[in-house]
Amino acid sequence: MKIARNILLYTTALFFISCGDNTTEHITSDIKELTINEKTLNPISIYSTDALKLSAKVTYEDSSSADASNSVKWSSSNYAIMTQDSFLSIPIANNGSVEITAKYRDFNDSINLNIIGLNDINSSWGITSTNITTTGEFGLTAEGNFTDGVNNKPLIHNIKWYSSESTDIITTNDDYSVTLTIESTGDRNITARLFENNNTDQTITYSIVE
Repeated sequence: MKIARNILLYTTALFFISCGDNTTEHITSDIKELTINEKTLNPISIYSTDALKLSAKVTYEDSSSADASNSVKWSSSNYAIMTQDSFLSIPIANNGSVEITAKYRDFNDSINLNIIGLNDINSSWGITSTNITTTGEFGLTAEGNFTDGVNNKPLIHNIKWYSSESTDIITTNDDYSVTLTIESTGDRNITARLFENNNTDQTITYSIVE
């Protein structure tokens, strides 16, 4: 009886393992290809201070498809970072070419992005916020001119803001807008920096009065 029971348990285990293997192979073999949707754009360009939202899909043998943006593993070559949570490709350099890759199981696809840079990064951009003379909350913005002839374009990514007054609070919001909160009086320097490069500093002095 004991031997018979062991044989039964062994046979049952083999059955479930076999079913698991077949199920996995079936799912994998159903997929025909993985595609980054933005590949249809040609050429694909991105401004050096913007971000490009990407998406991917899998196509099955029966020609149906499904969104795979949450399932693929995103990666990028030099000059850019790829955020896994929001599928944003964000350049980290003012020019160059970036390869973005999406991988899912044994399938992968890639695209090349051309980074459009600022003209003369030291002088073609600047802080555009209006004069601040009192305490409260204010928006900080900057604009720049790019090598493709687009001028006065708002700069969103790859820009860091600093204040010489330690009580000031600079917040980057969910929509990437920047808010300056001033709680004390006196002069302070508000500085914007591109690509963490000291040579690109743009500074405005604000005098806050009571």
